[in-house]
Amino acid sequence: MSTLKSLDPRINRLNIPAEFGTSFSKTEKDQFITYEVFVQPKVDKPYQHEGIVHAPSEEMAFLFAKEQFSRRGISCSGVWVINTSNVKVSPFTENQEDIYDYIHQEIIEEANLNDKVSYEVFHLMKRGKQHKHEGQLEARSYEEALWNAKNEYAGEKPVMNLWIAKAEDFLKIEGEDFADIWDTLPQKKYRDAIDYKATEKIKKFKAEQNS
Repeated sequence: MSTLKSLDPRINRLNIPAEFGTSFSKTEKDQFITYEVFVQPKVDKPYQHEGIVHAPSEEMAFLFAKEQFSRRGISCSGVWVINTSNVKVSPFTENQEDIYDYIHQEIIEEANLNDKVSYEVFHLMKRGKQHKHEGQLEARSYEEALWNAKNEYAGEKPVMNLWIAKAEDFLKIEGEDFADIWDTLPQKKYRDAIDYKATEKIKKFKAEQNS
């Protein structure tokens, strides 16, 4: 188990012996995992990256993403979340260079090919913008997915950066399933003071006190 030492120079100048506990134990994983959040603004629009959430599990990541990014379903029709470590990121290009120009078929030669699975492909077109879902394709490895993405999605506009992830690694809540999550509390009467019917109870209480 690793230990952490204080970075405060006021503490370090004291030269306190180690047996007095200037260090403390640190567990290997003391922070939540980060998850990438993708939101679909409308049914006919592509999913786009909205940000990250820290969560102990995939399900909790979705709940946090729902509360932070979906705004009660008014501004989106679906949410995807995925563990950040499951997203493969290409290098960034500069000066209107296309990342696809650096992807060649040779990358497949040294790849470990497995059974075909589906991959989701995301494009970043400009700095300061969001990665947007370009489509889904099948491949036997991440390297082959990159090559297939070049053949499928490369166009006239240069792509600055690519994200690729296996479709099975996403938690996807969309369509009717996404709409249903907002039906848990259709009427929140507790928000308005007028909904608290306390007058009769106060009268009854006063009557009991005066009797």
